[in-house]
Amino acid sequence: MTNVVKMRHYGVAAIACGIALVVARPLKAESSCFLLAIIVSSLFGGRGPGLLAVGLSTIAFDIFFLPAPLPLSSDPSSYLRLGVFLAAAITASQLIEAKKRIEETLRRTQARLSRATQIATVAELAASIAHEISQPLSAVVANGQACTQWLAAEPPNMTNARIAAERIVRDGKDAGEVVRRLRELFKKNALTKVDLDVNDVVHEVIRLIRTEVVRKRITVETDLEKKLPFVQGDRVQLQQVIFNLLLNGIEAMEAVNDRPRKLWICSKLRGGDAIVVEIRDHGSGLADAEKVFEAFYTTKEKGMGMGLAICRSIVEAHGGLLGISPSHGPGTTFFFTLPLESSQST
Repeated sequence: MTNVVKMRHYGVAAIACGIALVVARPLKAESSCFLLAIIVSSLFGGRGPGLLAVGLSTIAFDIFFLPAPLPLSSDPSSYLRLGVFLAAAITASQLIEAKKRIEETLRRTQARLSRATQIATVAELAASIAHEISQPLSAVVANGQACTQWLAAEPPNMTNARIAAERIVRDGKDAGEVVRRLRELFKKNALTKVDLDVNDVVHEVIRLIRTEVVRKRITVETDLEKKLPFVQGDRVQLQQVIFNLLLNGIEAMEAVNDRPRKLWICSKLRGGDAIVVEIRDHGSGLADAEKVFEAFYTTKEKGMGMGLAICRSIVEAHGGLLGISPSHGPGTTFFFTLPLESSQST
């Protein structure tokens, strides 16, 4: 704090006491006026100006509002009145100073918490990125090994080797698409909307998670309405929505052992003006369906609760709605809508 600012704060304390002195007698409220001056000085300037206001107010109170001179044999109530005022003034100043210290401590604590939250969010994002990009890279390695084996056979199986090589190219493009999407995410560019077949997007995401569902013995069932009209949307971001919803369903069924683990995906035309995609798992369901879309709300031990909040923002940016439908039986059914005609700018 500069000296000019400090002097300004002390000046405010002096002015506040002067105003209190002027208005105290007409209002017949000496104590209240000077206490108000002390409170204003403490709130505006802190401890130093507050104590200055206490001193000035005490002097003014003694000179102008108590009998003068104040002999030892005078009425004890005069001393009591001065003592009570002084105690109230000091108490008010100290309470305000304590309040300012608590607020500053709270501000620093909130800043540290915000920083810790950012670090945890970045850690979760890094884990998610590693998981997502490891899928196509693992497929590249597996198909590369298969291609080598087909070429090493006697005679070389060129047909199967070519198929494996084509899969390497495909999976390499998938990994590149993940990297491109991350770059777009941090650049915060507008949505890249093109005509999309929602069913194609669903199939692309199912292909991305096929290794995971096989490993966890989950059956994926689809009921995709044929010949759906195109929608305007960002392919990568809609893939992210479907991927996150499917991943949530997979994680919801990790503890399920008494019934089949199933993921059910449905697409259909609704009312001629929107396409609805529904994703249902056979997990344990949600304890509080109203809070799951709130940022930082999570039921996962190591989760940050940002996935569904991000999904909702993506769907809403497309002019749609993300929600939860009543499920007939175990599990949870998420749905999102995409309008067939959206002129919303992004």
